[in-house]
Amino acid sequence: MDIDKIIREKFKVFWKLIKLGYDSDKKIIDMKIEELIQSSDFNRNELTLAVGIKNSLINKSLVSFLCEINEKNLI
Repeated sequence: MDIDKIIREKFKVFWKLIKLGYDSDKKIIDMKIEELIQSSDFNRNELTLAVGIKNSLINKSLVSFLCEINEKNLI
């Protein structure tokens, strides 16, 4: 999968979270995966990306996650 498609998918999931009411850092960090599973709007890959968004907020690296920047890309 090319980098542009990965980034688009991450932003698509981010937008879905916002539409479901997860519109602040705190709400996403407090989000439970069970709540997303109950929303039939998420497939398995999107759930994985939603967890990635949550973890990146916790680790203060949301922009890096959304833009597919990591330690390997910087070397």
